Amino acid sequence: MPESAASLHLVYHASRARLGRRRLALVTGQSEMVVRTEIERLRDRGLLRIERSGVALTDAGTARFVGLLQPVKQVCELELSSLRLGDVALAALVAVSERSAVWELRDLAVRGGATGLLLLSREAQNWCFAHDQEPIAIRNPQDAAAIDRTCPSVSDEDRLVIAFGPTRGRAGQGLWAVLAEMLSDR
Repeated sequence: MPESAASLHLVYHASRARLGRRRLALVTGQSEMVVRTEIERLRDRGLLRIERSGVALTDAGTARFVGLLQPVKQVCELELSSLRLGDVALAALVAVSERSAVWELRDLAVRGGATGLLLLSREAQNWCFAHDQEPIAIRNPQDAAAIDRTCPSVSDEDRLVIAFGPTRGRAGQGLWAVLAEMLSDR
C-alpha cells in the first residue's frame, strides 16, 4: 500500500530525531491537530509508538519506512532569488529518477498546497532544469551557487525537487506529495 504524503513527511522527521507532537508540528509546518491525527493513524497501524522522549518508529515502522525513504538524502529550506516562486522554498535532494512528466509533478505539488515546483537534475556537475537540461547557472548563477552551498553532498543523476509556498506547511505539503509519487514506484 503506498504511503500518504503526510505519513512520509512525518516519518522522515521522526526517524531522524525523537520529536514530540509540538516539535513535529513546527518542523513540518502542520498544525498539532494534523500531526496528532497522523501519529495516531500510524500508531494504530503498529508503525509508530509514542514515548516520553517523543515519537519513535516501531520495528515494523523501521522495516516499512527506512528503505522507502533511503533515496531522500536531504530536505532543507533554500534561499533563492530569481528562481523563487513563493515565500518559502523547501527542497529535497533525492537519488531517484522521476518517471512522471515535470508538469504532472508540478500539478501534483500545487494540488498538495504548493504555489509552484521546480525539478532539477544533476548532469555533468551542473544543476539543470529537468525538462530541457539547460544548466541553471547560465541564467541564474546566484541561485546555482546557493543550491551548491546548501546541497554539497550531491552525485550526478541526483534530483532536486523544490516546492514553493506562502508558508512552510504549504510548501512541505506540495513537496511531500511529489516525493510520495516519486517513491511509490520503489
